[in-house]
Amino acid sequence: MGFSVAVLVFRWEPFLTYFYVYVWWAMIGIMDSRLYLQRGESLFWSKTGEFVTFLVPFSAFLWFGFELFNLRLGNWSYHNVPASTPLRWAGNFAAFGTVVPGIFLIAETLDHAGIFQRNEFSRFFSGEIPKPLFWTCVVAGVAMLAAPLAFPGIFYPLVWGGWVLLLDPINARWGGDSLIQEWRQKNFNRTAQLLLAGLIAGFLWESWNYWAGARWAYHVPLPAWLGRDLKLFEMPLFGFLGFPPFALECFVMTQFAKNLSERTPEKVRPILWVGMLVFGLWMCRMMDLDTVRGFR
Repeated sequence: MGFSVAVLVFRWEPFLTYFYVYVWWAMIGIMDSRLYLQRGESLFWSKTGEFVTFLVPFSAFLWFGFELFNLRLGNWSYHNVPASTPLRWAGNFAAFGTVVPGIFLIAETLDHAGIFQRNEFSRFFSGEIPKPLFWTCVVAGVAMLAAPLAFPGIFYPLVWGGWVLLLDPINARWGGDSLIQEWRQKNFNRTAQLLLAGLIAGFLWESWNYWAGARWAYHVPLPAWLGRDLKLFEMPLFGFLGFPPFALECFVMTQFAKNLSERTPEKVRPILWVGMLVFGLWMCRMMDLDTVRGFR
């Protein structure tokens, strides 16, 4: 972290361009190591294989999915990115690979501090999710994700939450960790914890992006009466409301991926990972054509 501050002061390249990547990976290392030293377990040191081979690659895949939505929404663009295609694309994977680990480690830090401390009783005492609730949530989730594609200027905020309603009922039916099952038991601790973690992560994303050489900018069709010009860093204040539900999406989508992997024949899993890699590379190309607006 101290090195990252020095990068800003002395404007060292290529570190300034990749400031966001360096500072996030430094933060992840600090949070994870501190958790391991204090409680004897963490995401990386306790589960190194899962962290490296699943969590980080899936995090990149997850965010590339939102970049796919942004091709239609046009809500953000990237500026001052490296002119070298290999460096630029590698930077995409490195940056997007921090998204889920960052949120989860913030949530774990909150849990260790006793803030909205989680309990797991809902997983064991919840019955099967009722079919009416299941289908209501799934249909609502599909509608929330389809509406922004049909009317991006109006319904773009629904992207930040639609995956929760679509995938969490499936997680519940599969017997995995499920927010809906916890809500049915009036257990809202994990949800509150993730919401707060998302808000904290959002603040860090925006602050570190503001100082980075390569950065993003927003083009959100926000009305003036909702504070379009009232910003914190690059983000309109109203836009910070999207980070908490996004953290819920990260949790639900990660649990869905784990559940799906467990149900996928072992011989098929490598094909899925290759498909994810190909999708990520294709999205890098599409971002170059649509979302990237300036090179350095």
